[in-house]
Amino acid sequence: MTELSIKLLSSVPGLPPILQTIHLLGLAMLMASAIMINLRLLNLAGRRQSPQEMMQRLFPWLFCALPVMLFSGLPFLLARPQRYLNNPVFLYKAGFLCLALLLTAVLWRSYRNGTAQHQHWPIKLVALLALMAWLMTAMSGRWIAYADYLFWPG
Repeated sequence: MTELSIKLLSSVPGLPPILQTIHLLGLAMLMASAIMINLRLLNLAGRRQSPQEMMQRLFPWLFCALPVMLFSGLPFLLARPQRYLNNPVFLYKAGFLCLALLLTAVLWRSYRNGTAQHQHWPIKLVALLALMAWLMTAMSGRWIAYADYLFWPG
C-alpha cells in the first residue's frame, strides 16, 4: 500500500495539491459543523434554533466530513509514514482527534437520547471540551509541516 501511495502521489500530475484541497474542504465542513453545534450547546450562537434542531441539521455534515478527511489524508500517511509517525505534532493531532471524536460521540448520543436539552452543565462541559479538542486537532494538523520550527534544537 505504501508503494501504491508513493507512486500515485509522485506520478499523477497535481494529485497532492488536489488531495490537500479536498482535505482542507473536509476540514472546513467538519469545523463549521462542530463549531456551530458546540457553540449552540454553549448557548453562544444559533439561539433561535433548538439544540435538537441544530444537531439534527449539522451532525450529518460532520459525519460526512470525517471519511472525506480520512480518505484524502491517508495517501500522505501511507506514502511517508515515518514523516508523520515520528512527528510529535502528528501524535498531538491524533490524540486531540481521538478526544474530539469521543466527546462528539457523547454529544451525538445525548442528542439521540434526547438528553441534550435536559442536562445543562454536563452537556455544556462536553461541548466546551469538544470545541477545544476540534480546534486543537485542526491547529496541530496545520502545524505538522512546521514541526522542524517547533522542535529545532539549534
